[in-house]
Amino acid sequence: MKSPASGFTKTSRCKSNNASKTETQDPNRQSHDLMNTSTLQDLCKAIGGRLKTDAPAPYGQPLGSVATDSRCVNPGDIFWALRGLNHDGNDFVVEAFERGAAGAITSEPVEPPVGRWAIEASDTQIALWNWARHKRLRFTGTLIAVTGSVGKTTTRQMIHTVLRRRLKGTASLRNHNNHIGVPLSMLAIEPDHDYAVLELGASGPGEIAALAGLCAPKVGVITHVGDAHLGGFGSRRGVAEAKAELLASLPPDGQAVLVDDPWIRRIASRCRTPIVWVGRGADCDVSAEEVAGVGGRLAFRVDGCPFEIPVWGRHHLNGALSAIAIGRMLGLDLPEMAASLSEFSPVPMRCEVVQMRGATVINDAYNANPASMRAALELVRDFDAPGRRIVVCGDMAELGDESSCCHFRLGGEVVTVCGADLLIACGRFARNVVDGARSAGMPNTRTIPCNTPEDALPFLGQAILPGDVVLVKGSRSMNMERVVEAFRAYPRRRSA
Repeated sequence: MKSPASGFTKTSRCKSNNASKTETQDPNRQSHDLMNTSTLQDLCKAIGGRLKTDAPAPYGQPLGSVATDSRCVNPGDIFWALRGLNHDGNDFVVEAFERGAAGAITSEPVEPPVGRWAIEASDTQIALWNWARHKRLRFTGTLIAVTGSVGKTTTRQMIHTVLRRRLKGTASLRNHNNHIGVPLSMLAIEPDHDYAVLELGASGPGEIAALAGLCAPKVGVITHVGDAHLGGFGSRRGVAEAKAELLASLPPDGQAVLVDDPWIRRIASRCRTPIVWVGRGADCDVSAEEVAGVGGRLAFRVDGCPFEIPVWGRHHLNGALSAIAIGRMLGLDLPEMAASLSEFSPVPMRCEVVQMRGATVINDAYNANPASMRAALELVRDFDAPGRRIVVCGDMAELGDESSCCHFRLGGEVVTVCGADLLIACGRFARNVVDGARSAGMPNTRTIPCNTPEDALPFLGQAILPGDVVLVKGSRSMNMERVVEAFRAYPRRRSA
C-alpha cells in the first residue's frame, strides 16, 4: 500500500489523521481566508486543461485553499497533484476527494465524485506556475523578493512584521523558496493587498532568474553572498552571479535593498534601479549605531530612534535594517517600525534558545553553511554562561569539492572563534571538523566524531552539566533537531 503523497520535501507533512480541522497543517498549503476573489472560471482560463464535472460546470464557484499533501486536505480545498522524487500526487486524488476536496488538478484522467470537479493538465507544475502568474497579474501592490546565502527567512519575516502593522499583505510560507514553494506562496496574494514578501532560493545558476521572472518583484533584497550551495555554483563568485540575477530582474522604477558586503558591492553595478545600502558603515543609507546584543535582545539606534528586537545574535542586524529600509519606502516611520520589531517572533530552529536540564541549548538546526556556522559560533562566544561552551554540529551540505576544506575550516573556527570546550561533530565530514579543531589546539579528548546525530546523544547526554551552553546546528538534511528533541528526554547524568 502506498503512503500518502507528501509533496516534494521531507518537511511536507501534516499532523496525524486524527487531528481536528483547525489543527490540520500542510507546510505546502496556502490559505486564501483573507479574501478569495478567484473562481473556477479564472482557474480554467489561467491553466487551460480539460475540466470534468457534472453539468452545468460551477464556473462561478469561489476557490478554496490549495493543498499538495492528500493527508492535509480540508473540505473545500483544491488538491494539486504534483509529481515529486518519491511520490506522484496523481496516486492520491481519490483520497483527496474522500477528505472533502472540492476539486483537483491532475495530469492523469480522473472521474471526480458527484458535485466535484477535476482539471486535467499536461503538466501540473507548469499549471501551478500559470496560476501563480495569474495571481501576480491581478496584484498592483509592492512585491518584495528576498535572496541571499544566509538570513533570507528571518529577513523576510522581519519585513513582514514591520509592514503588517499598518498595511495588508502576505509573506512566503515557512522557507518556501524554490520552484514549488514560490508559486504556492504567490497563491495567497490578493488584489487588495498592499505588499507581498517572497523568499527566493537557488542551488544552481538561472534558478533565481526564473523565480524572479515568475513573481516580478518591484523591490529586491540581497542579504549576503557566501559559501552556500558551492556544489551547484562552483565558487563564491558563482554564488554572487546567481544573486545578481535578482538585480537584473528589477524594473527601472523598482528599488534594491543591499547589505553592505564586499561581494554584494561587486555585483551592484548590475542593478538598473536605485539602491538603498544597509549596514554599519557611515556611507550606508540605513545604518545602525550603539549596537548591542544582551540577554536575547538585539538593541541599536537608527537616526537616533531606539530599536530592541527579541532575537539572539548580532547577525540579525542586517535583516532588521533591511526591513526598516523597506518600511521607509512604504511610508512607515521609525517609531512604529521599532514598535513592530519589538514584537518580532523568531523563526523556529533559527538561533532558538531553550533551557533544558539547567543548560542553555541554542537550537539553530534548520540549516547551515560556512557563514551561518560562523555567526552561530560568534553567538556562543558572546554568550554569558557560567559553564562550558559545547558545539554539536552536523554536515554543511552542497559544498561540492570544497566540502572537506570547509569542514576542516569550521573545526578550526570552533576553537578560534568560539573557544569551545567540547566538540561533537556528526555526519560524513565529522572527521574533517574534528581534525580542524585538533589542528587549532583542541585536545583529542574534547573532540568526538560521530556518524549520525543519534550517535552523538550518549556523549552529549553524559557530558552536559547545568550552566553549559550548547549549540546544535547542521544542514537541513542532517535533521539536527533530533538531538535537541532526544536530549530533552534523555536520562539525566548521574551525580558522582
